[in-house]
Amino acid sequence: MSLPGWNPDDAVAATLSLLASISYAPQPGKFSILASISIVRLAPESTTPSIKVISLGTGSKCLPVDRLPLNGDALHDSHAEVLARRGAVRWLLEEVLRDADEPSEWIIKGLDGLFRLRPQVELCLYVSTVPCGDASTRLLASAQEPSVAALKDSTPWPILPPDAPSRGRDDYARLGVLRTKPGRADAPPVSSMACSDKIARWGVLGIQGALLSTVCHPVYLGAIVIGEVPESMRENVKIDCERAFWGRVGRLDAKQDGLPEGYRVSTPAVHLTSIPFTYSKVSLGGTASSSNDSLCWIAGSSSEVLINGLRRGVPPKHRAKEKFRPVLSKISFFTLYCSVMRALDKPLPSETTYYAAKEAVQQYQDAKMSLVGQGAPFSGWIRSGEKWESFDSIGTVRLALRDNQQ
Repeated sequence: MSLPGWNPDDAVAATLSLLASISYAPQPGKFSILASISIVRLAPESTTPSIKVISLGTGSKCLPVDRLPLNGDALHDSHAEVLARRGAVRWLLEEVLRDADEPSEWIIKGLDGLFRLRPQVELCLYVSTVPCGDASTRLLASAQEPSVAALKDSTPWPILPPDAPSRGRDDYARLGVLRTKPGRADAPPVSSMACSDKIARWGVLGIQGALLSTVCHPVYLGAIVIGEVPESMRENVKIDCERAFWGRVGRLDAKQDGLPEGYRVSTPAVHLTSIPFTYSKVSLGGTASSSNDSLCWIAGSSSEVLINGLRRGVPPKHRAKEKFRPVLSKISFFTLYCSVMRALDKPLPSETTYYAAKEAVQQYQDAKMSLVGQGAPFSGWIRSGEKWESFDSIGTVRLALRDNQQ
């Protein structure tokens, strides 16, 4: 974060204050993970930045491959960091719409027709514990019971190609590699990449994703604040985070490997905070089990709780209705995106699918292939693919129809 006078703990305090005002708590005796994205601005007349939390999420669950929806109405990944990022993307889309009525305090439209953050405005990601995957591998290994550590040390892990992702927490000795989300050894496999990997991806492509790239320049994090790191491990964890979030990506720029103009490898400052999160595993004594639900909150918009990627309390017969879809689901994003495009006089054909709309954003796709394509640093990235993204803005799955026409 390059803003003078900025204190990382202020973003944490703002997040915890907001959470308290929502009156949300996990189920009794259950722990959760908290994440937020704040927008930080240094006003011209002030040396103290102002902080606005734009999205907040809790959770540590994701769906197994055999439960992924075809029409985009359930979230694949409900980890807190992912929900916070998706909430920030939705906030940005809504802010583009609001800017049409009154100029935004936070974003500005350039002469090229694309929005960007205003000068002296940056984004901060806060996570209540070290993100899963490469950033937390050594910390978790150091905290294991001796019997568990001995069992893992004696386990003959399969030899994987350098670009192949490890499953969850398997083989702690593999550092700097992709990993899928952690889970019990007997749990069904998941295709969601670890949060460490996703943060590294956002550091190259921006948090905005493909769709928002049609109306917005890449949006990068300026800082990442992480909690729950023992003093004895802070030096190692900071090294691990910097490796996980950008060090292993290598050099990707326009001169070296063809990243399109406007894209770069960002290096957000990593800060560690001592402010505790009330519902963390550590705060609850270390023996609590993880909560099944996830809170999603977006500034000026909505707040809802999810279970298994769907809105809590919605009967199965109503889940297909637009008003009951999770606001962070792919279909809800696509519906909002289509509204934004119409407002900007850039309407899409009604039969366009979510997948096709993303693939059409050529500059973003070029940048993505520089990161996950063959021979790229993250070539082993597991992609959800067209099968789960071939729905239109009203949720009609069009994959079979298109296959029949070919």
